[in-house]
Amino acid sequence: MAALAPGGRLVAYSSGGGTIQAYDLLVGAKSVIGFQMARIAQGRPAVYEQWRQELWQYFASGQLRPVVHAEFALEDAAEAHAVIEGRGNLGKVVLIPG
Repeated sequence: MAALAPGGRLVAYSSGGGTIQAYDLLVGAKSVIGFQMARIAQGRPAVYEQWRQELWQYFASGQLRPVVHAEFALEDAAEAHAVIEGRGNLGKVVLIPG
């Protein structure tokens, strides 16, 4: 919250845990919004399916290209986790089965 500029908005995607004091939002005119795809899939399955199909179309056409920071052999999963936990990755960390 401290990193948000006055009037800033935090968008949380499928994150968990933690609380925010209302005063911290009000004093800086900040806002927080969040969503979980599982809730959308349950409550609006047709919308979820449409979005899922669009996403795969973007991927198949090359319009969506995931950024891969690093690939690790499955037996090096501890090293991969260390990269993620250290917040050293800029993109996905991928485990490759042997």
